[in-house]
Amino acid sequence: MRRLPNPLLSLAAVLARVVLALAVVTLAAGCGAPATVRHPVPSASTSASAVAAAADFGGTDLAWVELMIPMDEQLLPVLDLLRQRASDPALVALAGELRGVYDGELPRLRALSDQAGLPRDNPHKGHRMPGLVDADRLASLRAGSGADFQRQAVDCLREHLDQLGRLAAAEITNGTSPAVKALARQVAETRGGASARLPK
Repeated sequence: MRRLPNPLLSLAAVLARVVLALAVVTLAAGCGAPATVRHPVPSASTSASAVAAAADFGGTDLAWVELMIPMDEQLLPVLDLLRQRASDPALVALAGELRGVYDGELPRLRALSDQAGLPRDNPHKGHRMPGLVDADRLASLRAGSGADFQRQAVDCLREHLDQLGRLAAAEITNGTSPAVKALARQVAETRGGASARLPK
């Protein structure tokens, strides 16, 4: 005779998953506006493979992808400033390498965002949080010069890289999408290596 599942155990498992997802989404969002868990609503023209692919995304995956796009995009001007104005050749080279990494990574993030059915607009616009370069921080960097500019830029880059490492670790541990977790592993590896090369 087939045994029926214990409803209390099933409920406890569901609640545990919900609590975990909410905790990680809040950590990833970090700015008081956690990402909303969204899945595309299937239409008559939606393929079965597209629906199945979208179902791979859990709350942590969605929050990570949604946050990583502005994290990457808003650092690009900092990398360009470093390439143009830093006096340390090693720092200029690192900024150039990272620019290439971000240029390759952003299309992958946008593709994952589209696959997951996330909106194109940036829900973190204007937010202040660790590692996310806001307009004031960028203006301060642009106004700096010489050693002061380089110190500010290195501090900004270190904070950004460290935060990406923490976010990637959360996705690797708690994510459910194999594609998103694979990208998070790449982020953890590249950002950790870059952070180690920053001047002290």
